[in-house]
Amino acid sequence: MDIIDRLQEIIDYAGLNVSSFAKKIGVVDQTIRGIVVQRRNKPGFDILAKILQTFTWINAEWLITGKGEMIKQETTAKTENSPSLTELIQYLREKDLKIEKLIEEKTELKIKFEMAKKTNVQKEEQIRTLPTTQG
Repeated sequence: MDIIDRLQEIIDYAGLNVSSFAKKIGVVDQTIRGIVVQRRNKPGFDILAKILQTFTWINAEWLITGKGEMIKQETTAKTENSPSLTELIQYLREKDLKIEKLIEEKTELKIKFEMAKKTNVQKEEQIRTLPTTQG
């Protein structure tokens, strides 16, 4: 079961449809529809945070990783193998920042590549226009 299936399970368990679920967590209907129905995207940090803030009975570890039960247990004793919600949120934030940096790096490298390619074409043109010496 992937995270999209877990979202659908929450929607079903709460007795909602995609539209009412989106409204309840405060996002545009098309955003949730693109994730759950069309399966085009995976939910980002903001959506996961809104779900956990709205449906306080959801086990964050289950939502994010699929481990454990969907509904929080009454006892909130933390074991060594069970990260806290704060740790999971911090982990997601770090991953989001890393992805943003990689996107920025890719854009910068693409620009540098295009500039180098243009310079290379210009130098090739200059070489072609040089007079040839015959011996």
